[in-house]
Amino acid sequence: MKKIKKWMIVVAAILIILVNIIGFKWVEFKEKGSIKIVLIPKSVSSDFEFWQTVMQGAELAAKEENAILEVKGALLEKDIETQKQALKEAIDEKADVIIIAAADTKALIELIEEAQAKKITVLTVDSKTEGIENIQHVATNNIEAARALTQYMASAIEEGGEVAMVSFVEGTGTAKEREQGYKEEMQRHPFLKMHPTVYCEGTVQGSYKVTKELLKKYPNLKGIIGANQQSTDGICDAVQELGLTGKIKVVGFDSSNTIIYALEKDVIDAIIVQKPFNMGYLAVKNGLEVYRGKKIPEFIDTGYKFIDKETLYLIENQKLLYPIIK
Repeated sequence: MKKIKKWMIVVAAILIILVNIIGFKWVEFKEKGSIKIVLIPKSVSSDFEFWQTVMQGAELAAKEENAILEVKGALLEKDIETQKQALKEAIDEKADVIIIAAADTKALIELIEEAQAKKITVLTVDSKTEGIENIQHVATNNIEAARALTQYMASAIEEGGEVAMVSFVEGTGTAKEREQGYKEEMQRHPFLKMHPTVYCEGTVQGSYKVTKELLKKYPNLKGIIGANQQSTDGICDAVQELGLTGKIKVVGFDSSNTIIYALEKDVIDAIIVQKPFNMGYLAVKNGLEVYRGKKIPEFIDTGYKFIDKETLYLIENQKLLYPIIK
């Protein structure tokens, strides 16, 4: 009986050693290049400069960490079904880390909970979801940024007047937060009249169309705020075409060649430039920290910069507007 117990102890000890060795080798292997990260932005289209820059930041971070990065997603920001499909594929492929910019605050809840139940690390970037606990978010402080932009607009039209916002896809976290910041700041300026927010479905052409409709419906409009790159691009196109440069104040989020040119030509007065490269880079870095069991803050603020014509050519702003990867 004693011999049997001794053998059982020896076998148990061997099993423990083997498990530790196998476990160590698995972790070591994961650390050396098999950690799979799936990034699901709102759009993978080359037309969206913002998301292309987010991807560049993520690629650099993945390279530094010797991790595998795969990008999945829809061409259009409003295509929630394709984004859901991309998330489902990432779960089925057993990704280690999923980073997603939620195209809708509620549509992805079940799938994200499924991923978490399968011990997949999930972070949101740029746009978050609602009602999910223990999920980190890497983004701009959109409420604060929208307040700053609206405050500038108010100071630019002190005589009072009508103002409107052209947003992108209704229901996204960023759209909600920016509209919240805009409305909160507008309440502090009773000499301004706020019209209902309109949505362009995340396209430049859509923004161009709704901007022309706004200007026709409200001929006394004094200011327009663009809530993202596509919104702002379309506003600039419409204002130039209608010959309203200098007659209506325009401010907006993000940058593009169209927006920078419009800033140079006084079509637009000021922009909030986010840091999409930082966003992608920090999402990957922090996603891997969570994957490895480390605690990070629930919200990682990637920052933003306020730029007008006077500050456009500062070296620090040029680097932000034209990020270069070496």
